[in-house]
Amino acid sequence: MSAASRLPTIAGTITLGALLAGITSLASVRAYIARYLGAKATKHMWKIAVVAFALTNFKNLPGVWHIRVLRGILYQLYLQPTPQPPKHLFAPLITSSRSSIYDCDYNFHKSNSTYFADLDVARAHTVGCLIRTGLARLNRGDEEGLPTETKSAKGSYYVALGAVSCFFQKQIEPLQGFEIYTRVLSWDRKWLYLVSHVVKKGAIKPEAYVLQPWKKSKRRSDDLKREDEDLRKHIFASSVARYCFKKGRLTINPEIVLERSRLLPQRPTGVSLPPRAEASINATPSEVAQTPASNGDLTSPETVATQVSSRLGDYAEHISDQQTTDDDGWTWDDMERERLRGLDTAVHFDKLGAVHNELRAGEVLGEYGDYW
Repeated sequence: MSAASRLPTIAGTITLGALLAGITSLASVRAYIARYLGAKATKHMWKIAVVAFALTNFKNLPGVWHIRVLRGILYQLYLQPTPQPPKHLFAPLITSSRSSIYDCDYNFHKSNSTYFADLDVARAHTVGCLIRTGLARLNRGDEEGLPTETKSAKGSYYVALGAVSCFFQKQIEPLQGFEIYTRVLSWDRKWLYLVSHVVKKGAIKPEAYVLQPWKKSKRRSDDLKREDEDLRKHIFASSVARYCFKKGRLTINPEIVLERSRLLPQRPTGVSLPPRAEASINATPSEVAQTPASNGDLTSPETVATQVSSRLGDYAEHISDQQTTDDDGWTWDDMERERLRGLDTAVHFDKLGAVHNELRAGEVLGEYGDYW
């Protein structure tokens, strides 16, 4: 909604605030407050208002963002009691929050910049859940099967955010609750891609909570009848982020960490790390299994996009003879098909990296300070 169409709402809110301030300054109102809350209460009305405003905007107070992010990471790394099974590698993790008054811009809805702070918290939980055993095992020396170059590199294993984008769909009103569904989208030889959807709170009813089995499903019989509905109508915004895993300055394949985290089905004999599926457009699964993996330069996003789309079609028609199934019937080919399906979207996100070539150093329109 445009700023012009929101002027009545903004003006009404300011008027209401001024009205409340005027009412609390009346002698009769102050006497009424003193009668029930004590004489000292009237002397501290502004202090009470400031504290109430701060509590309403608690998530935006200095240092609280750091607490929110660290809490998500530490809980998933050290306190999460339930291990994540491979079958649910692509299942979303939900974080919930609320749009505060401080989050609002001049249009009186959640500002675009504040989405990224909430997405940081959502991804902290998800990434912490994904790496909680993988990085720990690698840093303890579990490097069996890794290239010699990786083993000899100096430094510890860690994860780093490489890029993030956000696409806005609908506005979020002041104090409105929302949920963020974050999950693994895909990975290639360098990047692990996560997708997040900011949705209306309570609009989507999960069937089960894998990491919290004590929670019951919120679905009712009428919800089951609508499970084929278009979920996009509940989306406020969608975001894609990519992470890389490093040892010192060396980038390592994300599949190494996922495998060490016990999040992948058993690898069939002869199947290598990515880019096994992106290497050849017409390769069969048995030929892909022989494709070597490397941490060298990436193929151009345009080429990879074409290869992945074609390779995804091949996988839909051909299932590897070397099927390995876990207890829940989740096979390596099931995992690989879903990875390729997500990668078909992720490679387009990578194309945006070409914006680094768009910087111009010639004539400019002007230069202005942030404050003056």
